[in-house]
Amino acid sequence: MRTLILTLIMLGCSRGPEARPDLSQPLFDSGYSTALDGYVDRGRAVVSSDQPAQAESEIREQLMYAIGQLNGFGGGAEMARLALALQEVTPRADGRFDAKYTAKLFVAWPREHAVPATMNLVVPAGGDAATRSSFLASFGPGGGSPCYTPTEHDISLGIFWYYYRPMQQGCALAGGDVAGLSTRLTMRLAVSDQNTTGKSPEYGKVWEDQRLVVTAIFGMNEPEPWSENDAGVVAFRTLYDYLVQTYPLLSYQVTHDDIRLELQGRNGVIDAHLYLVKGIRDVDQAFIEKYESRTAVSDFVSYSGHSGLGANVRALARMGRFTPGQYQIYFINGCDSFAYVDQALADAHVAVNPEAAPTKYLDIVTNAMPAYFHMNAAANYQFITAMDAKQGTYRQILAAVDSTQRAVVMGEEDNNWPRTF
Repeated sequence: MRTLILTLIMLGCSRGPEARPDLSQPLFDSGYSTALDGYVDRGRAVVSSDQPAQAESEIREQLMYAIGQLNGFGGGAEMARLALALQEVTPRADGRFDAKYTAKLFVAWPREHAVPATMNLVVPAGGDAATRSSFLASFGPGGGSPCYTPTEHDISLGIFWYYYRPMQQGCALAGGDVAGLSTRLTMRLAVSDQNTTGKSPEYGKVWEDQRLVVTAIFGMNEPEPWSENDAGVVAFRTLYDYLVQTYPLLSYQVTHDDIRLELQGRNGVIDAHLYLVKGIRDVDQAFIEKYESRTAVSDFVSYSGHSGLGANVRALARMGRFTPGQYQIYFINGCDSFAYVDQALADAHVAVNPEAAPTKYLDIVTNAMPAYFHMNAAANYQFITAMDAKQGTYRQILAAVDSTQRAVVMGEEDNNWPRTF
């Protein structure tokens, strides 16, 4: 028998998951959540390979199920900040390998719940496709032990982690492990030093040109067949209604998927473009060019629609053109977008502001829980009216967004309002 001993560090951590968080990572505030650090000191997983990259990939798949478990009581995890240290990989008699690892998760914890010293994560025994398939067959639809939240969508192998609820009544995993299928990991919890409070958007920077430039994209719920009653279409039109009923209208151009408004705000002109798309990954070059011309000058950019289990969030983050010195708030308003956001937007802003910290010109708002279509217009309106009034800390603004979606902001730690930017 041979044993492979190795260490793998992810996401730029220099000393493994116990190291102090990289302060170049954006910090955190929310109307309803607190940031916690979650430490898994004795992680274990069955993996299909002793190669570090493959073993690490399968452990990430295993830990994705923490998102569903946390969602079950209003929490979430940002997987882009997962720090993983693979410690030991030992061959098994069946040709697979037992892996031991430590991990650190960045967790959004519902503020109304006390923070326990530890919690148990109940996850698949491994992250390879065969183990996860057996896990789905036993605890997914038709498995006899309902460990998932009901949904109108088919629950497949690729998305079971999102709907996974091991503490649900009737789930066999609520009482203990099922041999060969699941494993129970103890996660230590501590309030993170990444929490902030009392920070506001940079209102002075937003209004320095006497214009609030808003670019808001709405994705359709069901793009085919076209329906006036589609939830995404309704949200798109509802935000238009909110704006023209609140502010004097200076000019407008309106089509079925492109609304351009100039409104008279308290501190200047509100220049708002609202776009409706079937899907953010399906837009054509004409839309991309239109969107990029707007992101170059926008103060507030939002996408409200399906997260696509992260695919839509990543597609949005890789679009856009940015201008040196342009401060922006990005609202990625999809289900569990907190779990999916990565460094792409921050990197794009650093590329045009190389002398500045990654968060100097960028604040990102995401959701630790699902954001339903009927909430989308009101959430955008809340941000626009706050910026127009130049009033409200982030925590106050986010507390006015529907509590179900648990919106959080990251990157606000270096904001100075009401002091000079």
